[in-house]
Amino acid sequence: MRRFLTPLLTTIVLSIISLSATAQTTKSNWQRHTTESQLDLELFRALQVANLPTAETLQKGDLEFEISHRFAPPLSEGSDYLWGLDGPVQMRLGLGYAVSNRLVLTLARSNADDNIDLSFRYKTLQIQSNSLPLLVGIHGGAAWNTEVYVTGRDKGNSRNFQFYGQIILNTLINRRLGLGVVPSVVSNSNLYAPSSEHTVTLGTYAEYYVSPLLALLVEWSPVIDGYKKDYNAASFGIELNTGGHFFKIILTNALYLNPSQYLSGSEFQFKSKEWRLGFNITRLLKLRR
Repeated sequence: MRRFLTPLLTTIVLSIISLSATAQTTKSNWQRHTTESQLDLELFRALQVANLPTAETLQKGDLEFEISHRFAPPLSEGSDYLWGLDGPVQMRLGLGYAVSNRLVLTLARSNADDNIDLSFRYKTLQIQSNSLPLLVGIHGGAAWNTEVYVTGRDKGNSRNFQFYGQIILNTLINRRLGLGVVPSVVSNSNLYAPSSEHTVTLGTYAEYYVSPLLALLVEWSPVIDGYKKDYNAASFGIELNTGGHFFKIILTNALYLNPSQYLSGSEFQFKSKEWRLGFNITRLLKLRR
């Protein structure tokens, strides 16, 4: 497992939000201010699609606050559960800080297993091209599950900790269609198994920018190796950009939100009777003028 964790901790991905600016500029309102010498690519508008990260980054000193919900009852329960809105939720709260223009640290908590997650994202490579630009990033971190109900296991037990790593590849076609591939690995993916296991996924996503305010998104994370091999997480929905917030409305078969959780696979197969409603809200906080 140690030989597995060493390369795992070196593969990690970063994603970002580009929100910016003034109403008087001709740029789209999600773009951040740049200087003439700054050539950073901005292929996606946000740090993540549904769950998977993009290779974008914040500007140094910026903060990003996130709140995300996934409603437990499926839409197929109908009006008895108000199409899922009456039920309990899985929830994530997160706060990211840009150490530099290429590095973001994020602390987040999910109410599932009281999962506390500390991660970093780093933009490693960018290739400028009018036809097929490329951004490469790494994203990785560690999670501590503080409420795992296994007899004889206390909070500090090593089996309550998980590590994960992701490589992010992003491109943009015709300035409208963003595409991403995110190979990912998570250690100790099944907290309740007799011994530690790992899961490998090959995440993919696409986002089509209808206008500066509206985008359509789809995301799929097939499990290549792991105990949930037949339960691939998938999501689709819309993204709304209000100039300071991103608001995503999502249909998904995956309830869990922190990386070590959703990278292990879904609890349900992606069938219409298992679709759940969810949303992500992020807010960019600029601490400097």
